[in-house]
Amino acid sequence: MRQRPAWEAYERLAADGEYGPLLNQAGELALPADGEKEAAFFRATLGGRKRVLDVGCGPGFPSVALAEVAGGICGVDASGAMLASAQRNIAALGIGNIYLVRALGEALPFAESSFDGFAVCGTLGSLLNPQAVLSELCRVATPGALAASIEWDFRSRVPEGGPRAEHWLRRGADWLELQVVRYMIQPYLIRTERYTLDPCSDLGRRLIVDLELAEGGRKRTELSPDEVPGEALLDACYEEEAQFDPETLRDAFVAAGFEVLEQRVAASYGVSHIFSVFRRG
Repeated sequence: MRQRPAWEAYERLAADGEYGPLLNQAGELALPADGEKEAAFFRATLGGRKRVLDVGCGPGFPSVALAEVAGGICGVDASGAMLASAQRNIAALGIGNIYLVRALGEALPFAESSFDGFAVCGTLGSLLNPQAVLSELCRVATPGALAASIEWDFRSRVPEGGPRAEHWLRRGADWLELQVVRYMIQPYLIRTERYTLDPCSDLGRRLIVDLELAEGGRKRTELSPDEVPGEALLDACYEEEAQFDPETLRDAFVAAGFEVLEQRVAASYGVSHIFSVFRRG
């Protein structure tokens, strides 16, 4: 089974239109209540900053929410499809102070002391080596730069006593995927195994019918990878993403050269999140 970078999964999500929209039908920014709460946090922390880097900007959040309160914003993402979505959102909103760059967070194409603000929204929890990204942020940060961060509190994702796994079947226009998501501890880690099945195989057709799995749908399953016959298996790969609780997140930023100014845990989108503010020493 081959390993692939986690951003490739987000590439397909964006290409398939599965990532949450930021705009309503009138082309206006329309965030749910929790999205507005997160946007308010980023505005309050980074308002007035001259150059803000949105690390892993996805379809443009929180960049578009910061446009009116920051001087200039650079959105960086490894996914071309995500950046294309972000560009459409930025153009629809008529925003002129955001520009986008395709790059890996571990190798930012910027000089030292380029930014005095950073928005990090769910990005670190989609990386295998977040420490390398934080070291890059420190390198391109001005002294005193602020970093506003929102990440899952992974302690809420794992039960007392150890790791757990979820099995899902997902169906696209011409593909069927068995997804095994494993929530690990020591260290915190999400390992996602993806088994691409032939939807025209006997197994594929039976699964679609038995689960009444519509195109674009996802349902839980008891199917194990060991039960997939070789003739039905088209591909197998996995991704691993580091995760955090408040203490491990704080330690990661401090190790990279930041100091913690504020940290709290609050519910957002039905899951505990860590809202943090760090400053470059």
